[in-house]
Amino acid sequence: MVCKSCPCRSSNTATEPFYNRITAVQVRLRTSKGFQRVVVAVTLFAVFADILGTAVILPGLASVCTFAEGGPGDLLEKQRENLPEEVYQEQIQQLISPHAFKGERGAWSGSPPVKYALSMNLVMSVGYFGSALGSMFLGLLCDKIGCKFPMQLCLFMGIIGYVIIYASAIWVKSYYLFLLGNAWNNFFGNCMQIATTYVGQLFEGEERDSYNSLVIGMGLIGGTIGAFIVMPFSNNPSNGANYFDSIWLAIGVTAAALIAVTVVLVPPQEQEPDREADPATLETPPRAARLLKITVLASALDSGGDEGTRIARGTVLTAVFPEWQTAERQNYLLLGLLVMVILSLVILELLRKRINLAAICVIGCFFTLATQLVLIAELEVAPFLATWYSGKLFGFLSTIASGLIIVELAPKSQLGRWNGINEAFSNLSMAVSPLVFSLIYDAVGNVRGQEMLVCTSAVSLLATMAYMPLVSRMPKPSEEPLELKDLSYYEELSDEDFAELPTRIVDEVRFKKMIEAGKTPRLVSWGSYEQQRAKLYEMQRRAMKDFKDFAEYLVRILSNRELLVQEQKKEMAILATQGGVDREQAKKEMGAWMADYFDDAGYIDWETQATFYKAMIMTAFPPIDSLDSVRPEYHTMSVEKFEKNMTRVLEVMDSHLASHRRIHLNGGVFSLIRGR
Repeated sequence: MVCKSCPCRSSNTATEPFYNRITAVQVRLRTSKGFQRVVVAVTLFAVFADILGTAVILPGLASVCTFAEGGPGDLLEKQRENLPEEVYQEQIQQLISPHAFKGERGAWSGSPPVKYALSMNLVMSVGYFGSALGSMFLGLLCDKIGCKFPMQLCLFMGIIGYVIIYASAIWVKSYYLFLLGNAWNNFFGNCMQIATTYVGQLFEGEERDSYNSLVIGMGLIGGTIGAFIVMPFSNNPSNGANYFDSIWLAIGVTAAALIAVTVVLVPPQEQEPDREADPATLETPPRAARLLKITVLASALDSGGDEGTRIARGTVLTAVFPEWQTAERQNYLLLGLLVMVILSLVILELLRKRINLAAICVIGCFFTLATQLVLIAELEVAPFLATWYSGKLFGFLSTIASGLIIVELAPKSQLGRWNGINEAFSNLSMAVSPLVFSLIYDAVGNVRGQEMLVCTSAVSLLATMAYMPLVSRMPKPSEEPLELKDLSYYEELSDEDFAELPTRIVDEVRFKKMIEAGKTPRLVSWGSYEQQRAKLYEMQRRAMKDFKDFAEYLVRILSNRELLVQEQKKEMAILATQGGVDREQAKKEMGAWMADYFDDAGYIDWETQATFYKAMIMTAFPPIDSLDSVRPEYHTMSVEKFEKNMTRVLEVMDSHLASHRRIHLNGGVFSLIRGR
């Protein structure tokens, strides 16, 4: 059912449930843009506070696991006998955190039980497993009771998670408790998912996408901004001795976000039974479901492949260039990501004006793949980091765009579910892939990780290929709104001039302006072939654009059940205004027009070869509805059958577009040959 905490939809629409009681604050959310911006700002702040835990975990992860087998601390201990004591102590003071897990390997309060690379990636994997479970649970919870309480729950439990992590490093010094705290924090660390659901239900169109880009962007840069905040703790001293004191700051920020969410976010509304809602809008359309499943799969592969670039920064970089394993320098790396995310958001907005979200995902995955292949080369630290940052700049595009695809395609009533599924599969991928890649890294023993990067690049290649089918199936970027002239202008046009207008304008005039004005939509009859003959080639040239516009419109409504229901209701309104159409006369005109065209175009013997011509017509226009001598009533049939028929219409349009392209391609090729 529709998320109760998002009362942005008008209660008198047929596709939305009615509400018994609407509080004053809920009315403000519906009507006040200023209050909506305040709600969005608080939502963004909650996402930032929730993701701040990333800043606590990631920069300090290498330093607390340094005594794992093969880690910098472990190697330093093995070299101690060959080093002067003052050199050893100097290295300890500069590079080794006093909070590193040290002691008997595998003990409760000892060094990690696994090798260095695996010890860090195991922490991340356990966290991702927790996040995957939390994504499913919280996504369903959002659809069932609304978005406010799940967000409050995440923030409150996040505070408890911070305390567990702090205790593991400062009081207990246990790698296992550190794992538990990270799993706890990630299970409830799903404010970004909840926020995308909330914003997706609160806004429409470009406004929704702009705010959701900010939400996803904040999810990406929240940890980076947090890295800047905790930098004073990690830089003084440089070995991160004071690093975990920053957790108290994170607790304070999270508590502030919890209070803000409690005060500002709109609570769930009392809702009538679901029978008040149009059942058709409560289901995911089959076409949209297929696209969503492909997106979930591709996003999971992309997340798994992107672990290669993360391991390159967290493991390869610190192993090849040990000076970069300190919390201070890790914070510098994360801070650099802030710039990359901001630039990615700018690039995303520019690209969205020209290509659809699926194409942007392909670009992002391709750059991730290219980055991993380049990093296989034995680069020095400067080109290594330059390549890594370049990959992240464009790699963020696929991460952001995949989330926007979910919001664009999923019905509002199931947005939490689909967001949860997407996050769950991505997190599962990020949980499994670092374990696999770390085992490869440790088994080969090559600190450069070239073999591991080959494996991650293969996964990124699969992600790129998985996104490719979506490019042609996703709706294209919306065109600029039509600038129509006054209705009287179109009414004064002759039938010939009106028929030459682009289909988009004709539809806007007939089915919007005229119906809104209470007038009968203007119709264009078949007319006389001889009168139209001189303009037929021009009509066919224009048809390519009209076909494309109509096909893209069909893709859009077939990907959104609410738009499909609106289209069916529009059919009813159109039918009500066409009572005066003489269908028998129209049949005669159509037959005469086709016969005259066949004669003029060189198609002979249609009078005697009826079977042949019938087959040709049926090939050009295959049945959309069953051939049962009953004219389909699109305005009364079930939405499922209407959707099925519209899907067949789209298939026919795609076939005509393909034929049109072949004709023009062949014509262009023959022209080139003749020109030589």
